[in-house]
Amino acid sequence: MQEKEKQLIEASIDLFAKEGFWNTPTARIAKHAGVATGTLFNYFESKDVLIDAVYQQLKREWLLHVMAGYPAEGTIKARVEHIWFRFIDWGVRFPVRYRLMMQLKLSNLVSAEVQQSQESELAFAYAMIEQGIQEGLFVVASPHYLEEVFLAQLEAAVRYATDHALTDMPLTRHIAQGFEIFWKGVTH
Repeated sequence: MQEKEKQLIEASIDLFAKEGFWNTPTARIAKHAGVATGTLFNYFESKDVLIDAVYQQLKREWLLHVMAGYPAEGTIKARVEHIWFRFIDWGVRFPVRYRLMMQLKLSNLVSAEVQQSQESELAFAYAMIEQGIQEGLFVVASPHYLEEVFLAQLEAAVRYATDHALTDMPLTRHIAQGFEIFWKGVTH
């Protein structure tokens, strides 16, 4: 990625988080990035393409954080717990980026193509859920449903931690307690 492209994505993240997607014209993004408006269109043919690039950047940062130290050979519980801790850690460390990523995820602004490419990057997690069901570890339910439960509880945990400005031991306790609540709810 070229430097000006990075500047434009970072300016977009900043302004989208402060002003919203619809209230942020491309001219303001270019000015905030310190480039000419025409330069923005050299890198992104439309605002929609820029929004996709912002979402991809945030998801890439999130995934790199979540996967750091991932115990690929560990038990299902160890792998799920790792994802749980790292997901919440990223949301607490980068609350603006986290909220923006979640807003984009829920919006209809991210292209179906980008959504699908992001889903394929997380196929390992879905496969892990299926494995847990087949092995009798998880309750018998749709893997998609269990995935949604997992994500909803993660999002609730991040929101609670950021709303209450949890740090250090209270944060660690919150993450661990949340994981135990989740784990008891989806396992036999």
